[in-house]
Amino acid sequence: MSRLFIPSRLDDVENVEEYRPGGFHPVHIDDTFVHGRFRVLHKLGFGGSSTIWLARDQQQRGGKLVALKVMRADTPRNAPDLVIPRALRQTGRWLRTIDDHFLVNGPNGCHLVLVSAFAGPSILAMLDASGRTKGSRRLRADLARKVAKQVAHALEHMHRAGFVHGDLTTSNILFHPSDQVLNWSDNEVYMHLGLPETEKVWTCSGYPVGPQAPSELVQAIDHHSLIDCNLLEEDIVVIDFGQSYAVEHPPKDYHPGTVVNYVSPEVRFDGRASFEADVWALACAFFELRAGFPLFDSFFGSDTDILRQTVETLGRLPDPWWGAFQDRSLWFEDNGQPKSMDEQQEVGQPIHSSESSIRHKLHSVGMLDDPPLSDEGSMFERTGTKVDDEEVELLADLLEKMLRYCPEDRITIKDAIEHPWFTM
Repeated sequence: MSRLFIPSRLDDVENVEEYRPGGFHPVHIDDTFVHGRFRVLHKLGFGGSSTIWLARDQQQRGGKLVALKVMRADTPRNAPDLVIPRALRQTGRWLRTIDDHFLVNGPNGCHLVLVSAFAGPSILAMLDASGRTKGSRRLRADLARKVAKQVAHALEHMHRAGFVHGDLTTSNILFHPSDQVLNWSDNEVYMHLGLPETEKVWTCSGYPVGPQAPSELVQAIDHHSLIDCNLLEEDIVVIDFGQSYAVEHPPKDYHPGTVVNYVSPEVRFDGRASFEADVWALACAFFELRAGFPLFDSFFGSDTDILRQTVETLGRLPDPWWGAFQDRSLWFEDNGQPKSMDEQQEVGQPIHSSESSIRHKLHSVGMLDDPPLSDEGSMFERTGTKVDDEEVELLADLLEKMLRYCPEDRITIKDAIEHPWFTM
């Protein structure tokens, strides 16, 4: 398909080419929905299936802030993002609920819009401080354990109700803003979050932009003012049920949409996912929560590189998955041990592999931190703080039980919650 629009120069915006029949609905700042009830104030983010906007519910007393998730027109009306939160509404306080929903007709079709409470930054955004070395910013140890337990409880509620989340990552775990934030005036919203940064949309042909695309793109807000000003509660909510499903009715031809460094081996190699795949993803989230950096780094964005890191950390994959790892001989002997550096250099690999472990990675926490800032904020651990030996052993024991290659060998969410790491 030929390109219709000139690509944006903004850092954090959706692909403008997705404004087409069946795709995104064009939304502008100050647009209103449902006869003026919801008024758009800012952009919260976007994903492959939606754009998300900060709006004011002018029907509520005080006009509380809400999030509007505007789905693509080709999203079914019974989308998991609507159906599953409604089914789970009474089962857990740490799962995002849908407070309302409506349909909006536009130039690209009919769009489902989901209304939920405005939530703060994700764990990933909290840890990803601009200009700092990865891993230099970490939650306080006690807060990391508290948040980890809340996430585990949320997942346990889903599993007990018969649902698989399917996309549990630190980007889908959000902190609650304080009540003060939810009642901000428009001026306070823009004072803390900044005015919307926009860029005019231009067509490649030079013709005017048609009704299917917005006249301008809006960059997503920077949550760091909420973090730096201590405007967050120490409680989380798990979001994004677009990959979720009832375990009794698994989708046909399942294709995971999550990031590669959270995907379990049975999903990667066999395309099958159930509760055990959530346990694997939860373990990856636990590690990142505590360490401030991912267990398996997706910097190069390569599935092969994630497999390389997995083997050097957890050992040889079982057959037949080991045979399906086609590039394994570049780094490993057939028993899963890394080849000598000389052998790896001979094949010209720019990245070398060496034996590692979860314990080794936990012991490295704090060793390469940047110097502390003047004020890291009350939610963060002081830079340079290492994980003590007792916690290394406890957390490594928990993660090793959750990251066993064979899904039937992994502990359940219920067993994980009862692990002594949470109460040390």
